[in-house]
Amino acid sequence: MIGPVPSDLCILPDLLRHTAECWPRSRHLSWREAGYWRTMSTEEIQREVRRMAMGLYALKVRPGAMIGIVGASSPHWLIADLAALSIGAVTVPMFSNLADDHAKHEITHSRMTAMMVLGAEGWAFAARHRAHIPLIVAHGVVDHPRDVHAWSEVAAQGDQLSEQDAGLYARLRADVKPESLATIIFTSGSTGMPKGVELTHANLLSQVTGALACYPLDAASDRALSCLPLAHVFERMVSYTYLSAGVPVWFADDVRQAGSLMREVRPTVMTMVPRLVEKIYDRVAQGIDAAWVGRRALGRWALQQATDRDPDAPKPVGMRLSDGLVYQKVRAALGGKMRYLIVGGAALEPRFERFLRNIGVPVYTGYGLTEAGPVVSVNAPTARQTATVGKPFPGVELRFGANAEILVRGPGVMRGYHRDATVTAETIDIDGWLHTGDCGRLNPDGYLIITGRIKELCKTANGKYVSPIPIEQLLSRSQMVDQACVIADGRPYASALFFLTEELAKAHVRNGKPDAELTSELQRVVEEANAGLDHWQQVRRWAIVPAPAVIGRELTPTLKLRRLAVAQQYREIIDTLYREGNSP
Repeated sequence: MIGPVPSDLCILPDLLRHTAECWPRSRHLSWREAGYWRTMSTEEIQREVRRMAMGLYALKVRPGAMIGIVGASSPHWLIADLAALSIGAVTVPMFSNLADDHAKHEITHSRMTAMMVLGAEGWAFAARHRAHIPLIVAHGVVDHPRDVHAWSEVAAQGDQLSEQDAGLYARLRADVKPESLATIIFTSGSTGMPKGVELTHANLLSQVTGALACYPLDAASDRALSCLPLAHVFERMVSYTYLSAGVPVWFADDVRQAGSLMREVRPTVMTMVPRLVEKIYDRVAQGIDAAWVGRRALGRWALQQATDRDPDAPKPVGMRLSDGLVYQKVRAALGGKMRYLIVGGAALEPRFERFLRNIGVPVYTGYGLTEAGPVVSVNAPTARQTATVGKPFPGVELRFGANAEILVRGPGVMRGYHRDATVTAETIDIDGWLHTGDCGRLNPDGYLIITGRIKELCKTANGKYVSPIPIEQLLSRSQMVDQACVIADGRPYASALFFLTEELAKAHVRNGKPDAELTSELQRVVEEANAGLDHWQQVRRWAIVPAPAVIGRELTPTLKLRRLAVAQQYREIIDTLYREGNSP
């Protein structure tokens, strides 16, 4: 097993050098292209990083320059990242589905001088913003304009520069220090414009070290499937961890194909956001409902047992008998080899965690935020507890401020917000404590429990506080509901908007109004949720949004609600819930 990375690794590109010396592989990073798996060896990756680093330098990219990266996750994303970092440049990962005003803000606020564009997805984004980007390097883009530099041409220029000055690459790398700025990651912007989080090489390396301490990896037997975007700091840090440990990685070309890819790749380790776990659960429930009567009854009992029972308690005989008929099939659908299924990016409902653990899938939840580098706490094989987000990550200190706000101090905490000293000073106090804006507490065993978010607390017109996220989780339990959004801020009572699954949303638009079954189901969901809520938190009115929730519009790239965007876009629907005659 591989533990923490050696202390002599000072900058992120050192991780690649380390794995090339210790665990070189002929099939190290794989990605799907035109329906087939392509692969790169450790040696090829290392060579491409050097070639592109020198190519960027030949194009006048200098230390400290801001380099955007946009496109689907692949080995070339990591190569672009490590190449820029090797010469002291700063990478700015971007999501291709950003709203145009947010994209323009990130490009101009970071003072981006170049962008690495990957595939048609990346080019479609870059083409809309060419006026603000002086230099574009494209990989996998057909028929791009003449002033856009092809990846292969830049690599060739890098080869030429290396011939002219064989020691330049080593000298440039030597000038990059642990405290050097590595990346600016813009927060997803659930409200307002995104803020640029500055993370150094030391910040991110501390996260890799901590990750390997919590989840030791084996280069000989482990294999990773990457389904989340590398533009998100969580998946990027995890990919650095895989790279440092010599673990082969398969990059998914479409997160919607995660199920089939898990069966194909049979990963031992992967990361997910909670929404993917929920979809897995829904597919299992749908499969059980479609089974013949006898198997259906057994399946429903087994599903209920797995969802409701404490995974640390002894299992009844019936659950053990159900393993071969029900649970084993779910494990097989996840590839059958999973050692670490790590869920982050948002809160995972305890019932889904209980479900996975009870059927024998080793799921581990945690908590973090971009400003913390990102991990703050984790459940790990040596210490985990359901319905918590684990114990503090290695090197992380926790304390609690006013309103039970979680304060974090540690080696992963950001340097600050880019070009925003005022907000930085408001977020990191004089003693180095990061104010997260999240509320929580430690239970008697030292595990962190998140209890709410200060910035997302809604205050009704009657002065009562409503925490929307737990209510939304209750409202999203129906298989008909994709997302639910609670409205309460400044209003006389709480209401909700339902975003249906894509198929139901299309049917809803065709029919012009919800059918009786849908209306009855949503009313049932609301009543069940209200049963466990205080009077002022209960949802009094609800409405269906006539379109599915879309990333970049109503959702962030990690599938969290953009509340301000929802409130603005559906103001007319929301207002109808509070008009005279509609009061409860």
